[in-house]
Amino acid sequence: MSNELKVAIEAARKGARNALKYFNKDIQVEIKPDDGTVVSHADRETEEVIKSYILSKYKNAKFLGEESGGDISQKEFWVIDPIDGTRSYLRGIPLWCVIVSLCRYNEVFLGVIYYPHGDNIFYAEKGRGAFENNQKLHVSSIEHLKDAYLGFGSPRHFKDKQVLLDLIDKAAGSRSWEATYCGLLVVSGKIDAHIDAFGKIWDLAPFKVMIEEAGGKITRLDGSPWTLKGSGAIMTNGILHDEVLAIINKRK
Repeated sequence: MSNELKVAIEAARKGARNALKYFNKDIQVEIKPDDGTVVSHADRETEEVIKSYILSKYKNAKFLGEESGGDISQKEFWVIDPIDGTRSYLRGIPLWCVIVSLCRYNEVFLGVIYYPHGDNIFYAEKGRGAFENNQKLHVSSIEHLKDAYLGFGSPRHFKDKQVLLDLIDKAAGSRSWEATYCGLLVVSGKIDAHIDAFGKIWDLAPFKVMIEEAGGKITRLDGSPWTLKGSGAIMTNGILHDEVLAIINKRK
């Protein structure tokens, strides 16, 4: 485990401890004008806690935070989603987490996702595997969508909702959990594919390394490579990827 990964894990834990101070409390909520998502002072404060810890270890660290912004053209920067699943967090649902990633030269070098409820830490770094706590993770070996268990993000973000319905009809089963949790289920082989039309860099960056280190595949919804720019993703065990894309492309 690299020093950077150790710092990312501890930063996520510190952020979660701060967020827990406000969990299940009556706190003021705002609606972001750009995308209609919710935010609170807990999100902003937690992001600063994470940044402060990383800066205590790397004084020249640069950041891209969901709440404070940043520049993806930097050679190296940390990506922070202080409370992923804010709507769940604000409603007292424990399916929220803290996400910390490190990008170098337009590539995701490592990613950490920490769920304080259950004390589960998921992490990966390039070339070193993907793990839940100390257990190495691997995607499933399901070969056909008709046998697959599918996860999906909020249907409201799909421009053509029939795409999602077609995928659901073809799969053996499907569920909509929190999008990050769905992605982790793919990484750990518990489901076989996940499609999300909304997630931004702070939501999805860790999955670029986690999915690939676990043996799977991640692209944009049109099949183009997942990069630091843009939104949405398809994550699969790799075997199913072309079949999923074929169904999506039939709708275009």
